Amino acid sequence: MSTSTLRTPYSLAHMKALALGLLVLAGVVYVVATVMTPRHLAWGYVASAAEAAMIGALADWFAVVALFRHPMGLPIPHTAIIVANKDRLGAQLARFLGEHFLTRAHVQPVLERWDMASQLGHWLSRPESAQRVGQWLQQATPAVLGALDQTPVRQWVAQLAQRLLRGLDLSTLGGQALSALTANGHHQQWLDGLLRQMAQWAGQESVQERLTDAIARELKELKYVGLDQMAARLATRKLVSALTRTLGDVADDPNHELRHRFDAWMFDAIERLQHDEAWKARVTQWRDTWLDQPHWAGPVEAWWHELMERLRAEALNPDTLLADRIATVVQSAGQHLLGDAELRAWLNAQAQQALLGVLDGSRDTLVGFVAQRVQAWDAQDMSRVLEQNIGRDLQFIRINGTLVGALVGLVLHGLTHAALSVPAVQRWMGG
Repeated sequence: MSTSTLRTPYSLAHMKALALGLLVLAGVVYVVATVMTPRHLAWGYVASAAEAAMIGALADWFAVVALFRHPMGLPIPHTAIIVANKDRLGAQLARFLGEHFLTRAHVQPVLERWDMASQLGHWLSRPESAQRVGQWLQQATPAVLGALDQTPVRQWVAQLAQRLLRGLDLSTLGGQALSALTANGHHQQWLDGLLRQMAQWAGQESVQERLTDAIARELKELKYVGLDQMAARLATRKLVSALTRTLGDVADDPNHELRHRFDAWMFDAIERLQHDEAWKARVTQWRDTWLDQPHWAGPVEAWWHELMERLRAEALNPDTLLADRIATVVQSAGQHLLGDAELRAWLNAQAQQALLGVLDGSRDTLVGFVAQRVQAWDAQDMSRVLEQNIGRDLQFIRINGTLVGALVGLVLHGLTHAALSVPAVQRWMGG
């Protein structure tokens, strides 16, 4: 009977019963053979084989049992080995794990063979996966937004915005923004729109009447000007009309002198914002004065609250089809990932470095965790679990010990009988 045949159908209890049965059989055979030895020479061989079989079976039984507990409950030294050395075994197991498994040299080749980006791309590009991500995000979004709308978070956002703004060089950024605006004449287009709106507004009769009345009242208050109400209105009306015509002329004439002055002012402002230390210091002072206002954070917190509320309402609205839109974006991202080999290579490299970094930083923690968990186990429970898992295979030690013992006993008896048959040995023994 082969080992594979015995191992498959029998449990630990069956294997223990088989090993014990062989021991009992060897004992019975020994008794019968000892009684029958005077009748025939062959019974001596049988008795020797059975005797050696019992010795081998008992010795191996002792060795197997001593791994898990004290044989027959006797506190014999160097027995119950697993129970007595549980902590040391756990420490050795943890160290072995750290030195032979959780190392960069062993893990990195596996990570290099793992095409994480392709697997992610295939998974995201499947409609069912993308829809699952979309549904999950739609369900999770309201709770996440609610958590982000708490007072501590709003205060943190305001403080973060203040720190970021305080760290910005607004003068240089402003100069760069104006430079980009003037690069293709966009500032003149912006000025065109502004002038036309102002000219259209100032050209309205009602607007001109209000402006005339307002300016005339101011002139009347200036006693030293010497104008009465009628003269003040006439002068003011002419002034308003002239300003309105000027706005229209500047808007209609691309080469108007005021446009050139505006260009010169823009270029001068760009140069000073980026290179004039006095201007930079002034902008920095304005920025810090603005940020140091006592109630500066209030509008930022209110803006953040309003943003979270709008996003939350959008996520909770069943008519927005947020999950479908997210699924479309996710599926498109997966397809794009599959079609971009450089992006996949970059993601794989980043994932490998990140995982190896986590491994290097967490190896001692993982090893310590394994050792601590083994130490926390109950020794008796650990012994029982190990016996349940490997005890069946260990019973083959007892079975093989019985069979090998019988064979060794048979061979030794044969050699002894052959040696005693030599005349020289007989003479020596006879005296």
